[in-house]
Amino acid sequence: MKKSRGTPDFLLLFLTLGMVGFGIVMIFSASFTVSYWEMGNRWFFTQRQLIWAMIGLIFMLIAMNIPFSFYKERFFLILLVGVGLLLLVFVPGLGQNRNGASSWVGIGSFTIQPAEFAKLSLIIYLAALMSKKKELMKSLKRGLIPALTVVGIYFGLIILQPDFGTGLILLMTAGIMIFAGGISMKHMMYIIAIIIATIPIAVLTAGYRMARITSYLHPWDDPWGTGYHLIQSLIALGNGGIFGTGFGKGIQKFFYLPYPQSDFIFSVMGEELGFIGITLFILFFLFILWRILVISLHSTDSFGTLVGIGIFSVFAIQAFINIGGVTGTIPITGVPLPFISAGGSSLIMSMTSIGLILSLSRENTKSTQS
Repeated sequence: MKKSRGTPDFLLLFLTLGMVGFGIVMIFSASFTVSYWEMGNRWFFTQRQLIWAMIGLIFMLIAMNIPFSFYKERFFLILLVGVGLLLLVFVPGLGQNRNGASSWVGIGSFTIQPAEFAKLSLIIYLAALMSKKKELMKSLKRGLIPALTVVGIYFGLIILQPDFGTGLILLMTAGIMIFAGGISMKHMMYIIAIIIATIPIAVLTAGYRMARITSYLHPWDDPWGTGYHLIQSLIALGNGGIFGTGFGKGIQKFFYLPYPQSDFIFSVMGEELGFIGITLFILFFLFILWRILVISLHSTDSFGTLVGIGIFSVFAIQAFINIGGVTGTIPITGVPLPFISAGGSSLIMSMTSIGLILSLSRENTKSTQS
């Protein structure tokens, strides 16, 4: 008799579908004005997000139904890393320029952002590498340097686009995974010191990055220039108050707030749903993160645990950077809010990542049933 592969974590599955559905609803509210003005169709961004969501659902179901052990097979890892690096190598020369970064490749309006794929491929590769080396991760030469070399190549290719926000997310995620993989505290301190020393150099050597720092610290010094985005975002959040203006009734999306359907969709949520609404959203998002962490820590295989920690870290860091930027907590970086912001690459890879966690949950339930 064929052994059962176990049942997926249906709670995480339904939470994810609920979050994606909520994101589509908010995209319509945030974008119908811009959609009508630019495309002559108020449903334009909503329809596109629905298409991306359906593709993401297919990828999620496929990933969920592939045995989790397959993801650490040697030929799959070589293919995964090879495709990821190949896409990143082509981006600087062939990428479409948007807002100063050539981070998208594609034909016409159909584009993808290879950096989103790179994040997931690096997570899987690092997890496989560290679960294989295990105690060798405490060795600088035999464990840590091979891992850092791969991370450095990915990071360097993303910075060339240039996409500092995504590069920072990748770097922080890799750091958390390497720490969880058993690196010695002495080596961890060295890595942190290098990162702390490198970030100011990266900021000071690029004028647009320095402008983001100054606009974060003093937005009202240039309210119609570098400080405009943050000021309009804070006005939206202020308009929302405790209870919000009501769904669809926000005014900042009427050509005041830039990119209301993507980078600044949290500001639209704050204006229309108020403090109570965005608090409930954050709690819902944290619940998803909690389920990912629980499933990961219940894995009997260190590979599964590390993949889960990596996916948990990407979602948590990306949400923090997005929400922190639009609320003025940290400088604006321009990264999407997972599951919510309009955009196919982010949504598809987020749902695929959940598919991996659901596959892991099936392995967990299988081990408890056997």
